[in-house]
Amino acid sequence: MADAAQRGVATARPDPATMPRVAAISRLSAVDTVRARLTLAINLGLLQSGERLPAADEMAESFGVSVASVKRGLAVLQQEGVVVRRAGRYGGSYVGGSQHGGHHGADAQVRSFLDDDSHVHTLIDERAVLEAGFAALAAVSRTEDEVAELRRLTSRMAGTRSWAEFRNLDRAFHRSIVEAARTPRAEAQAARVNAALDPYFLPYGMGLLHDSNREHELIADALADGDAGEAARLTAAHIKELHASMYVGLTNAG
Repeated sequence: MADAAQRGVATARPDPATMPRVAAISRLSAVDTVRARLTLAINLGLLQSGERLPAADEMAESFGVSVASVKRGLAVLQQEGVVVRRAGRYGGSYVGGSQHGGHHGADAQVRSFLDDDSHVHTLIDERAVLEAGFAALAAVSRTEDEVAELRRLTSRMAGTRSWAEFRNLDRAFHRSIVEAARTPRAEAQAARVNAALDPYFLPYGMGLLHDSNREHELIADALADGDAGEAARLTAAHIKELHASMYVGLTNAG
């Protein structure tokens, strides 16, 4: 059969505006993403000079990569002088005194994260809508055991001194609310949004994370009181805060 060109029929070209979006960071290896996220966090002042980094296994779970990828990423940063290794009783990886490249926009790998700025905004907005709905449903369907678990998680977050450990507990807190809503089909949608957003997580200072945990405590109180409206309002505001806090390196880039 003659093809369209042979018959003189013009073939339709795909419209770039309607084609599926490919995230800029999809071009990066796992090692590159570790290096880029730590570099961006350091250059933005989210991690301070002299600050000790969490253990490699904690960072691996927080970043969603292998321990080997974290170690290789740290090795690259050590060669660049961004991270230093210390031996002895207080040994480990620490933030060095230099900032890679002097500006976060000068690094191609970091730039890949910044190029996805609008994509991250959209994901955060979608997550805020979804989780506000889950919180409202959970307020009327949660059990006492589920409230107790939320309080246990907030207590652990209040006591942690590691942003990687906090991150993992934070995930568990929000996942527990979704499960308490008892909407299995919607859970899959929430999992999809969170899976798309997770790769953009940046390490953040413990002061702001502990402030964020006080919002967790208020959400848990609203759920315990069965106040669906307040639970939804607090959750939406909490998620929206990601625009100015946990993802600050992406949302305030420039």
